[in-house]
Amino acid sequence: MVGDVVPLWTFGLACLLAAVVGEALEAGGIRMPALQRKEVRIAVALVGVVALVLGLVAFRSGHSSNDSGPAPSPSASLLPPPAVSTTAPAPVPSPTPTTTPLTNTPTPTPTLLPPTPTTVAVRWQGTLVLDGDALETGWALDPVPPSREPAGDLGLSCLLTCDADELAGNALVAWTGSGLPSREQCRDLLNTQLGNRQLDVQTGSVGCAGTQEQRIARFKVLSANGGRFSLSVTVWQLPPD
Repeated sequence: MVGDVVPLWTFGLACLLAAVVGEALEAGGIRMPALQRKEVRIAVALVGVVALVLGLVAFRSGHSSNDSGPAPSPSASLLPPPAVSTTAPAPVPSPTPTTTPLTNTPTPTPTLLPPTPTTVAVRWQGTLVLDGDALETGWALDPVPPSREPAGDLGLSCLLTCDADELAGNALVAWTGSGLPSREQCRDLLNTQLGNRQLDVQTGSVGCAGTQEQRIARFKVLSANGGRFSLSVTVWQLPPD
């Protein structure tokens, strides 16, 4: 664009100089003849002014085109900008705080339940015979089955002769309640009463005995005939630790 404007400006300036000087001259490669007549000089001056104005207009037009930047390529595909949603997201309701009213509710007193009784298995149950004439004077109740001993956990009360109405043992206590006592009842009886080494008995008598190894036994006199006794005996295991 500047290459097109410079010749116009050069021609315009040459016309103005020729009109002012009136003599032949050469400016910018342009040769101007001598201008003697006033009317010719005025016309040449006007032509010079027009050339300068046209050059200025052309220069400003080219400058404006450069500022606007190059035109976009026709092959370029202009995609529309992505649509922006103008819908605001639905507000999430905040949970309504719940307040528990304070009440003067008294703290419940814990109820103490009685301990659950521990079930202890029967170690041995059967019939034992005590006979002084046959030298069957005692039984150790800890072995299974019980074993004979001269004076065991349950036996005859003998000195020179054996008593016909008395039993002997480590700890013997008579049961005076109804029926047959349970292990727990025998345990409580042996713990609350002082166990005897001898105990008077007769047919139908019931009692509790403690063994050498701390087991609990129950006995019932089935028959008592002189120095001979038949006993129904139950021995329980030791309770778990």
